[in-house]
Amino acid sequence: MIRVSSYLNNVDIGNGTSLLFNGSTLCIDQVPTKYAHQMSNGDDLSFLSLEERQHLLNRGHLTTFTPRKELGEFRKLVRLISEKSAEVGKKQEFGNLSFILTYKCNLSCSYCFQKSLSDKSKTAVMSGEFVDDFFSNYFRQLFPKAPKNLSITLFGGEPLLPANREAIARILAYAKKHSSAKVFVATNATTLSAMADLIGPERGKIQSVQVTFDGDRLLHDENRIPVSGKPTFDAMIASVRHLMQLKVGVGIRVHIHHGRLEAARKFVEYLEKEKILGHPHVHIYFSPINTFSSEQNTVEDFDTFCQTFQEVAAKTNFPPSSFDYMNSFLEMQTKKILPKVRYCGLGSGKFHIVDPFGDIYNCYEEAGHKNRRIGSCSQGKLKRFELNKTYAKRHLLNLPECIRCSAALFCGGGCPNEARIQNGSIFKSYCHQNKEFIAQTLKAFFIRKEVKI
Repeated sequence: MIRVSSYLNNVDIGNGTSLLFNGSTLCIDQVPTKYAHQMSNGDDLSFLSLEERQHLLNRGHLTTFTPRKELGEFRKLVRLISEKSAEVGKKQEFGNLSFILTYKCNLSCSYCFQKSLSDKSKTAVMSGEFVDDFFSNYFRQLFPKAPKNLSITLFGGEPLLPANREAIARILAYAKKHSSAKVFVATNATTLSAMADLIGPERGKIQSVQVTFDGDRLLHDENRIPVSGKPTFDAMIASVRHLMQLKVGVGIRVHIHHGRLEAARKFVEYLEKEKILGHPHVHIYFSPINTFSSEQNTVEDFDTFCQTFQEVAAKTNFPPSSFDYMNSFLEMQTKKILPKVRYCGLGSGKFHIVDPFGDIYNCYEEAGHKNRRIGSCSQGKLKRFELNKTYAKRHLLNLPECIRCSAALFCGGGCPNEARIQNGSIFKSYCHQNKEFIAQTLKAFFIRKEVKI
């Protein structure tokens, strides 16, 4: 008995052609769109020739396994990938360290996940002495094997507030001494001119900057505003231009709002008109904020999203997506790359966030909430909390809903923090918009034809 695999996905790439991509075998094949639709709509495979059936069987898009047997085999695969990922992790090739320099911010965005933090947390500022103490006493406790490649991210609140200059200077001094360390910052860029001397392409400076916009000028100035209520769009665009002149990497993060997809499209048009889109130092990517859910989209919104996504990919030669690792799955057709068994760095042991109080977190959106700490730095010793062990268990094998999902190895289970907030447990799934982003990212990379399959 032959049936369509439970792990089959497809995306229409145009001109009557679709990609079949299997979430278990990880095989990708180009087929007529009518074939992809017929396979998605049921198990009547009479339209396929014997040769076509055999090929699709060999690739895993069709299977002779029962759903239960296929699930069992998929569990074995995930377990194998998990074990190999753990082996790679022990080598400590890569490490990610983030400093929340302060919880204070000069903007008051309506949807900010840090709004609920106490006033005490908001006024704390990381000192230069704390930074020196951290690298002298705690860094090696967090990373017993010094990573060959270390990414340091400056975060907040707003990290580029002038009060943070001393801490940033100490962090940059460490990065200058250690060639493996590169420094990034996520900023609203409204104070960038006062901190520009700390930014540049050379070692020992901030080499990459992320700036977030909420769409076109109208929507942006409704949302990303200071307490004074003054608009910030033009000032932030001026900062982006300044960063381009400094020749550092600029990531423009565009928030996707439910029911406001047109604002993202207009913003992309603006960036193209201003010759920012496609600039060699600029990368743009879309990021749905917590109020956005793909399941609530109208057909028109979804079409706008897909069209805008692919237009950006075509004009910049890169998809506007944080799922850019999808290119690895195309490359996997010729070389082996480990798929995802986790959505993010939470529980991996490779990603740590340190705040001004010496508290350590695994998630930006949990930072500042002491009951979500995974550890703390005090009196020269690093203390680890039980939550650290709980987070280590957050992978596909412990996500009953996700293990049955056709996009599991592309997604890794969705945001654990949102799963906890929305569904009551980190061991629940949180699908958000992931399948749409995965499909559109794979489509963009395929059309780019950087990798032939």
